[in-house]
Amino acid sequence: MRRDRRYAPSLVGMQPIPPSDAPLYLLPGMGADARLFRSQLDTFPNAIVPPWLAPHPRESLADYARRFAGTLQPNGPCFVGGASFGGFVALEMAPHLNALGCFLIGSARGPSELPNRIRWLRPFGGTIGVLPFRLLAPGAWLARNTVGQFSHSLTRSFLRHLQETDSSFLRWGSQAALKWTPSPATVDVRVFQIHGERDRVFPAKRSRADVILPGAGHLISLTHASVVNEYLRRHMMAASCPTSS
Repeated sequence: MRRDRRYAPSLVGMQPIPPSDAPLYLLPGMGADARLFRSQLDTFPNAIVPPWLAPHPRESLADYARRFAGTLQPNGPCFVGGASFGGFVALEMAPHLNALGCFLIGSARGPSELPNRIRWLRPFGGTIGVLPFRLLAPGAWLARNTVGQFSHSLTRSFLRHLQETDSSFLRWGSQAALKWTPSPATVDVRVFQIHGERDRVFPAKRSRADVILPGAGHLISLTHASVVNEYLRRHMMAASCPTSS
């Protein structure tokens, strides 16, 4: 892949910057939970992974995000962010909060950053709900207890998360993501985006990320936690105290 100015050197080793006190709401992807952000939760006292709300039938991603934002009580400025699908929701939540910025961690700003295999499914977003999502949990259990025993620890962790995820949420999330077009209000959101060079879910060649991590895949909050943490810390501090930079 062609290297350009988006490919930044590792942020590890830079002078540590004190974290912002503003709450940082982090949303995991579908089939994941707060464990995806265990390093961020350990590093930032202000980090929060709120539980997903139960979606309403046929609720759009933008409507869900607005309702979700209404349940949070930041009492002032905050940051939002998310990995994968969680980044879609975080971006839509930001206009409904006093958000100083939105962090996309292995996520996308809109359909143009999705791979062709997903974009081709967008016209069928309304019918994907007929798929037997209820079989995913037992399928994940079977995979984890057979071939999963010989797989990478991250693969086993993903299968465990998938096994524990509500099938109705997966059905709604899949439909909502396929039909999602960013709402006009997201244009004014300050986006900070970090991505893995070898992300196979959302290919880096389509990403408009500020930083693309060489050799990194999709789960960068786990695999490259120290780099992601310093990226979060630096941008939260700069956004909270813009005159200091």
